[in-house]
Formats: sequence, C-alpha cells, structure tokens
Amino acid sequence: MTSSVWKNRNFMWLFTGRTISQLGTSITTFSIPWLLLELTNSAAQTGLAFAVGFIPYLLFSLPAGVWADQYNRKTLMIIADSCRMLLLLSIPLIHVFSGDIPILLLYFVQAGTSVFSAIFDASYGACLPNIINRAELQEGNSALQMGFSLSRIGGPIIAGLLISILGAANTISLDVISYVISILTIFFIRASFSASVNKNDESKNETKLHKKVREGLEYVWKIKLLRTLALFSMLVNLVGPGIDIALLFRIKNELHLASNWVGIIMAGLSCGMVVGAITIGRIKKRLSMGFLLAISTIGQVFPAFLLIVSKEPIVILFTQFIVGFLLIAWNIQTVALRQLIVPDHLLGRCTSLFRMIAWITIPLGTTIAGVLSEFFGASFYFLIAGCVLGVVCLIFISSKLYSLDEEDIDANTLRTASTNI
Repeated sequence: MTSSVWKNRNFMWLFTGRTISQLGTSITTFSIPWLLLELTNSAAQTGLAFAVGFIPYLLFSLPAGVWADQYNRKTLMIIADSCRMLLLLSIPLIHVFSGDIPILLLYFVQAGTSVFSAIFDASYGACLPNIINRAELQEGNSALQMGFSLSRIGGPIIAGLLISILGAANTISLDVISYVISILTIFFIRASFSASVNKNDESKNETKLHKKVREGLEYVWKIKLLRTLALFSMLVNLVGPGIDIALLFRIKNELHLASNWVGIIMAGLSCGMVVGAITIGRIKKRLSMGFLLAISTIGQVFPAFLLIVSKEPIVILFTQFIVGFLLIAWNIQTVALRQLIVPDHLLGRCTSLFRMIAWITIPLGTTIAGVLSEFFGASFYFLIAGCVLGVVCLIFISSKLYSLDEEDIDANTLRTASTNI
C-alpha cells in the first residue's frame, strides 16, 4: 500500500506552518523595501537594506548548521520564529506610538531577522527525514516547494493591496501573525526533529565550533556527488539571480514595456515553480532522480539564449514559467538527495554549507549582471549566463549523474565508494 505525506499528521502541521509563514515573509519582503522608498525615496538605501539582510545570513549559516546538529531542532525553530516575530513587531508598534520609523530600525530588523532565519533554516532543512519516511522525501519536498511558490505569488499581491489600505508599516503585522501560527504548528508536531542522541555523550557537544564546521566540510568534500551538487549550485546562482536583474533592465530600458508587465512576467517564474512542484510530486515514482536532474540541468541552458531574441512579453512570460518549472525540479531532487545521503547528525551542517556555497556567488553575480547590462546590453549578459549554464550541463553529463536512481542510493555505499560516483 502506497503511503502519502498528505496522510501524515506531523507533515501536515509542518506544511501548514511553513506555507503561512512564507506567505508572511513574502509580504514583508515587499513591504520593507516599499517602506524604505517612502521614507528615503532612495533606491540606494533600498539596495543597502537588501545587503544588510543578506550578509548576516551567510555569516551565521555554518554556525547555525552546527547548532542544528548539536541541539534540539524543534526548540531552535521555535526560538528563531519567536525572535523574528518580536523584531518585526517593533515596526508597527513604533509606528503606532510615535508615528516616525527610524531608518536604523529597519536595518536592525533586516539584520536580526536574517540571523534568526539562518538558525531556523538550518534546523528546518534537516528535520524532514525525521518526520516522514525515506520513500516520501521527494513527495514531501515537492509539497513544501509548492507551498513556498504559492506564497511567492500571493505575498506581493496581498502586500500591495494592504499597503494601499493600512500602510506599509501596519501591513508587516500580517507577517507577525504568520510567525505566531508557525510557532503553534511546530508545537503540534509530535515527531522528533532529530535522530535520538545519547545524552551521556555530552563531550561531543563541547567540541569547538570550528571543529564541528570542519567536520561538515570534510564530509561534503569526501563524497564526489555532494561536491558536484555544491559546484552546480554555486555556478547556477552565479548567473541565475543576475538573469532577473538583466531581465528587469531589458523590460524597462530596452523594450520599454508598461510597468504592469514587470509584475506579470516575474509572477510567471513563481507560477512555473508551483506547476513544477505539483508535477514532480505526481511523476516522481515513474521517473528516476537522475532523469529528473538531467531534464532540469539541460533544460536550464536554453531559456537564457531564448531571452536574447525574445521581445514579445508573452514569450518572455513563457520563458520565465519554464525557468521556474526547471528550477523547482532541480531543487526538489538535490534537497532529497542530500537528505538521503547525509546522516542526521551532520545534516544541519551540510544543509547550511550547501546554502552558503549556493548563495555566496549571488552578490557577485547580480553586480556583474547590472554592470554588463548597463554597458553592453541585457542580451550580452544573457549570452554569458547561457554559456555558464552550458558549462554546468557539460559537467553534469561527464559526471554521469543522470544514471542516479533513488532505490540505489545508500549512505554507506556512497561513503565507501565516493570516488567512483
């Protein structure tokens, strides 16, 4: 009899809490930049706020991974959600009682929520294998990605409507409520978020932080499959977010499309992610992991080249939809692979390490995209991005990852035969 994550009570609480919380985060991601623009009328200030909200996450990713392996993950997630809730609550409260919101407060909230997001994500990324069965990991990740994608579509729409009615500061209160719901749903999950640990073995918990981090690094480096996936993530994120920057430049400065097309075209990416998550969840049992990785890796090469010649909004919208579909297919497989391969006591560190490797190239990539697009045109950047993604495709083919099958994956086998993968 085939089991399903939708019949798993603990998973349903996790899915509900994460989807609602991510909807709130999506609203805040729209509201805080809008509030900054209202207060400063400066795009530079808004860009700086994004950096302030990005850098602390990277800095705390590896320590957060160690803590996720060392301490109770459920407790860490509740603490992180509670702290993010209080930080965001300060904005509407100060607005109500003083009327003026200090710019420094917004920077402080961005930085603080970034730190606690790193802590939450490290534990969240490692908890799923303890909540559902190994055979359900692809379906579970598909469902969670679908919830995330739906939140990305609905968040800006809801935020735009509420800002016009309540104002940007008060709209952030909705995210505060979403964190309350997230905390409650975590409490309702009865399953442990970590594999059982011998409490008498507390000496291991006293190991220095840098040694714990090194242990995770050595594990990822030892297994060729993990090294290859990390390299892929780094290269894809070097050009992927930059494509969005170049596309915005192309829409506004080169094609001179109406502003409403920007939101519609960018929504196409999220719609593709939703459809991709639903599709992968249904076909996962009929297709191998290797085949799905092959489709998503090879398929991601073509949209960049298609954007070079595309001038019609409908074609660009369709291209974004395809990108979202392929991106979510890639994410589902790679996350499930890590969860299958990495032992529980290292999963928090390895998850954080992968996230740091994947994201560390984003600031460089977006900067390059802006410079190249402004001086040489968006099409030139699309060409560069397509070539980089082509290199990823060639490495993928040479690594023979397309032959991977979920049923053949065994952590012990991978550890002992890592050089042959």
